[in-house]
Amino acid sequence: MHSSPPVRGARPAVASVTKYVPYAGIAHAGGEYALQHHRALEAEFALTAIAPASALNREAVARGASGPLLLLSGSGPSAQDRLKPIADVASLLRGSTAHGWFARALRRSVSASRILEEADVIEFQWSEMGSLIPIALARNPRARVVVIAHDVITQRWSRAAETARSPLLRAAYAIAAKASARRERRTFEAADRVVVFSDKDARLVRSLAPTARPEVVRPGFPVPRPAAPRAAHSSPLVVFSGAMGRPDNDEAARWFLQRVWPQVRAAVPAARFTVVGANPSVALTRLAADDESVSITGFVESMDPFIEPADVIVVPLHNGAGVKFKTIDALLRGIPVVATPVGAEGIEREDAIRRITDDPDSFASAVVEVLQDPNRDHEARIRDWAADEYGLMAFRDRIRTLYTELIEEGPR
Repeated sequence: MHSSPPVRGARPAVASVTKYVPYAGIAHAGGEYALQHHRALEAEFALTAIAPASALNREAVARGASGPLLLLSGSGPSAQDRLKPIADVASLLRGSTAHGWFARALRRSVSASRILEEADVIEFQWSEMGSLIPIALARNPRARVVVIAHDVITQRWSRAAETARSPLLRAAYAIAAKASARRERRTFEAADRVVVFSDKDARLVRSLAPTARPEVVRPGFPVPRPAAPRAAHSSPLVVFSGAMGRPDNDEAARWFLQRVWPQVRAAVPAARFTVVGANPSVALTRLAADDESVSITGFVESMDPFIEPADVIVVPLHNGAGVKFKTIDALLRGIPVVATPVGAEGIEREDAIRRITDDPDSFASAVVEVLQDPNRDHEARIRDWAADEYGLMAFRDRIRTLYTELIEEGPR
């Protein structure tokens, strides 16, 4: 167990039960949200995080994760990092819950009990962690409870069931969706607020749990500098980015390479396509090896040098749920975006994205149009809107106000 002491004083106390410990440079979008969320709260609240002592979270500590933190270790085989897939399956069968070993560790830890007992607000980062609400309320029934639903997991499994080719997989995903729906209904109804990132997710929460109180808080991002105009002689560049070890991202990149990219290259022979992100699959790497116009970076310390030169960002996702942070990032940079409906989900301005389509022919023609017309006046206007909608200052104000108002309402 790794522990750093909580900071107490006149400030209200927030206990954050989180799946991942955020740190500067964390390599996935959910972790980046948690980082900005924690930084926003730390300015006005005494925040202490409680998280599993997983390999990723131990690495976060080594990389300089700041703030009071309690890492809980578990007992039994499922608590071992090498057996994480088994723990994931068990979690799925229970309705996409927190790992069982972590639930037991949270229940038994004296240090965790003290942190929870002293909290004015107990938050749960990621819907899975919301399954632990009964444990927290047993320690502190008066605390206000917030769930940060990075996405609605039920929708993720429902979509996977709709798109799976194998009948066996379709059945398995459908079962997972039903189990998740039951669990998320309990979680969302037990919380005082459910923070979601879009109006679409707020509607999903209400459809699962009619008595829930979803609160839309747009995620906050540092606003990057505008992308510089490309040199006239540069090869046109198309970019897709993400954690490539995630099946949703891998499937999207392979769909684009196989169904869209040949048409783009036929129209713009000098075009290049770069996939940026860690842990690309063998199947994706093999596809790229057959085409000299395609590059797969693998892990990079920073995606900025690969994204900034892009002429168009593609987000060809067909599975997953929630707002896609890669889409928001492109809008904040003033780079044109072509996306599928899933890739554009949660962006609530109709003209923000150049084209939204699942059809590979239409997707290809939209990419070609952008590559052949480098004018970005429209994207400059969208960038101003995105900075107001998703900039850090607005986000910090929204999340702090939400927690302050909850505390002012008084204990449960």
